[in-house]
Amino acid sequence: MGTRTAIAALALGVLGAQLAAAQSYPVRPIRLIIGVPPGGAADFTARIVGQRLADALGQNVVSENRGGAAGTIASEITSKATPDGHTLLWSSSTTHGVGPVLYTKLPYDALKGFTHIALATSLPMYVVAHQSVPVKSVKELIALAKAKPDMLHFYSSGSGGMPHLVGEMFKAATGSPIVHVPYKGSGPGVIDLAAGHVQLAFDSLPSIFPHVQSGRVKLLATVGKVRSTKYPELPTLADSGYPQVDGKVWYGISGPAGMPKPVVNRLSAELKKILDMPEVKERFGQQGADATYLPPDEFLAFMKAEWAKWGPVVKATGAKAD
Repeated sequence: MGTRTAIAALALGVLGAQLAAAQSYPVRPIRLIIGVPPGGAADFTARIVGQRLADALGQNVVSENRGGAAGTIASEITSKATPDGHTLLWSSSTTHGVGPVLYTKLPYDALKGFTHIALATSLPMYVVAHQSVPVKSVKELIALAKAKPDMLHFYSSGSGGMPHLVGEMFKAATGSPIVHVPYKGSGPGVIDLAAGHVQLAFDSLPSIFPHVQSGRVKLLATVGKVRSTKYPELPTLADSGYPQVDGKVWYGISGPAGMPKPVVNRLSAELKKILDMPEVKERFGQQGADATYLPPDEFLAFMKAEWAKWGPVVKATGAKAD
């Protein structure tokens, strides 16, 4: 057998093994690792997708919360897992949007250490205040912050997360001396916001929605230039004169590097079907989330664009993962 024939035979053998693996996949329950504690946008969206994915694949999908270090713990666990599609990560704007440009050292390569399968959802962010804060607009908030330096504190889902970085952008753009208080996920942070222990947040709706409904917290603006479809009457930060303060929370599915392409394609295709389901769109919409599917190649290109966007912001604001 010649060299070329041997190589071709080997390639066919590998392809055959991958196709066989895809046809039998999954053979056991799937871990879907979420990089924050229960209670926030990541947990809400991941569990909706996980339940439908279990139905589609005929195996349990176990949502596993592994919070801490702005999702890097969950990401490291995933990157070191066997790349057979049975360990997946609910990757995010924190773990794979901001994190790679914010952390000088990561225990994995955010690009080469993963198989990025699909983008699933994006969520607008809001400027949120506890109801006791005596302001009704962004302009009044800035005036209060400047009049009483260091009185106002904002929570984030962890240093290096999108709620942290958008808060730092807001501080830099407005000159507001507000104080960052990092938590291990939005869930614990929003509990303290609702209780008035911290006064502000820059977060997406699933984290804060029950407390908006109860009146414990109030929305002052939508982050960015586009008004929220859920709250179209709410002004944007661009309306308030700060178009440079922009950012969205997003989530997708990633796995360890080296996953078989047929398995990746199947997972991506099933996710697209899930995101097209009217009941999924409705549940997402109730919480201000949009079904935003991108296949593997486009998801990877989107991620690289995020790094290019946030790198200069991190440098300009001096944001650090404390």
